[in-house]
Amino acid sequence: MRLNICVIAFLIISFLMTSCSQENAKTVFEQPDAIDARPFLSEKELLKSVSAEAWASLDLTDHNNSGAHISALVVPHHAAAAALTAEAVSRLAESQPPSVIILAPNHYNEGPAASSTTLDFICYESRLTSDEAAIGRLAAKGMIIRDDRLFTREHSVGVLLPILSWYLPETKIITVIFHHDCNEQKILSIIEALKPERDAGAVIIASIDFSHYLTRDEAIEKDLEMREYLENGDAETIARLDASYIDAPAIMTALLRFFGTEGMEIIANTNSGILMQNSVAPCTSYFTIQFLKKNKIEKVCGIRYNN
Repeated sequence: MRLNICVIAFLIISFLMTSCSQENAKTVFEQPDAIDARPFLSEKELLKSVSAEAWASLDLTDHNNSGAHISALVVPHHAAAAALTAEAVSRLAESQPPSVIILAPNHYNEGPAASSTTLDFICYESRLTSDEAAIGRLAAKGMIIRDDRLFTREHSVGVLLPILSWYLPETKIITVIFHHDCNEQKILSIIEALKPERDAGAVIIASIDFSHYLTRDEAIEKDLEMREYLENGDAETIARLDASYIDAPAIMTALLRFFGTEGMEIIANTNSGILMQNSVAPCTSYFTIQFLKKNKIEKVCGIRYNN
């Protein structure tokens, strides 16, 4: 009899413990209000990327760095190049744009052709808030589909977030990732649809890595070609390039068609072979680029526009 009572008591306690555990798990699962971006870039990597020592090792071109005049940036999403991304994003620190529009490749090519999330992102310095109104407007127009799960492992967005949090802690985030075969017109339509945000001061950040799978010296040769295509605004050629040149040709092509080259400045160009002093291993190359607003170009160059 005593044995039966003990068995019954054990079963009751086990049931209560299991119920509590399941309820807690259910609560966490049903109320996911943020994505943890910290695994994409360690705190050590973040602190190194924002240091003067890291920037001193980069071959930076002396261009205007006033964030008040920047409409768009191109930055890498490779953790090895976090210092390049940090230096470019730091140009926005003084102006503190109200929102940032991240355009990035969907590396896994899963989900819809253009995906976004309204979840916030947890970073080291602050919690970045997604612009639900802007994303909701794109979704209502059928331009994007919300798919939160894609952003839990997409490094083309994730690597940028701790850096954005460091320099732009109050800025809202609008993230859109695209399939490999997504064409530039789709991207251009989204840029156009975000005109209210751009008019209010939003800056586009295109997350793009360039040559892949090549040695250091081969990557340098490819980048010389790419620099020529960029400076000539040769969007048609860039649109046809493969991963040995660029991993998101449609995004780069859309930026060139939208902004032109009049205000485009290449800030830096290097590759992981140079940064890691390895001439043999396959590497990834990087460009950081800024597009200046027309009123800044007028001021510097004396150019006048009719619009």
